[in-house]
Amino acid sequence: MKVFMVHEDPWNAGNPFIYTLIEGIKKSHPECGMGWGRENFWSDEILSYDIVHFHWPQTFMGKDPHTETDLLRHIENMKSSGVKIVATCHDLEPHYNQFADKAESMRIVYSHCDAIFHLGNYSKTLFEKKYPNAVHYLLPHHLYDTVYTNFPSREESLKKLGLPDNRIYILCFGAFRAQQERELIFSLSKQLADKNIVILAPSFMNIWWHSFRLLHKRLIKWFYKFRYHIYCTGSTWRAVSDESLPYYYGAADIAFIPRLKILNSGNALMPMLFGKVVVGPDCGNVGPLLHQWNYPVFSVEDVDNVGSIVRKALQMGKEGIGGQNRLRQLDEYSTEVIVERLYTAYLLITSNF
Repeated sequence: MKVFMVHEDPWNAGNPFIYTLIEGIKKSHPECGMGWGRENFWSDEILSYDIVHFHWPQTFMGKDPHTETDLLRHIENMKSSGVKIVATCHDLEPHYNQFADKAESMRIVYSHCDAIFHLGNYSKTLFEKKYPNAVHYLLPHHLYDTVYTNFPSREESLKKLGLPDNRIYILCFGAFRAQQERELIFSLSKQLADKNIVILAPSFMNIWWHSFRLLHKRLIKWFYKFRYHIYCTGSTWRAVSDESLPYYYGAADIAFIPRLKILNSGNALMPMLFGKVVVGPDCGNVGPLLHQWNYPVFSVEDVDNVGSIVRKALQMGKEGIGGQNRLRQLDEYSTEVIVERLYTAYLLITSNF
């Protein structure tokens, strides 16, 4: 069997989702051929694959000179040649209008799928009605346990990040895509009203490093720190490296997902790998996932009580609830477990179900 992952370079995708699945399949099923690459996707070589698996089609097409019409014809050609088209439903629509002009590519892909994988039942239920001709599989988001194998202590982590040890840390990872998400953090800070509780948000500023703006950015960083207890760590405010990421979780008391509009989030799973309690929005596939583990959620329609919800999570973290859940979460979401479920589904798909 040969499977093609539709991405230009899975090892430089911004997160490990695709390449960890590729590596997992190659390790456990070396007989399965795996392919990827933009040029390969548009070449006739694609017809030699049994399965073509799409991820984030709007992003792929947003960086591609081909049109949606080209995509439609290419998919139709693949299907007529016996290639099975599958997709993972990462999004229902482009994030905050990013690549919004390529939203049609999502509809084209989903409507031509033989099978669609869902990270939760919320999207699965929606798509079973919207795309009844596809077979819909529930395949949870995997933990990146093959990527992050270093679990530093709190003491070591605080020292590495240069953070004081007499603070409580709420970790907010990921890009802040909209001003509403920043406003949520400001609101959380005001509701907590406690200088000993720090919101550790590495990407909060979302400003690139240029020397001529250095003073201005340092002033903003200082303002966030002393007015809102938001620590924008790092010298360049770029994305946290894989090497540094474990230290942030090592320092954190809990993790908080500052999203008001979301379907899935790797930031809901990553804290579980490090044994942390997670607080997130009660929407999409994220809400049910957190409910499953009895972690606190907040309403995206009313965030006036998000402070009290976070305090509940801090108490759970203090009681070690996150660490107690970790082994069961690894049993359900480890890369090895999810890869086997994915590979089994591939076999069913290629055998015409």
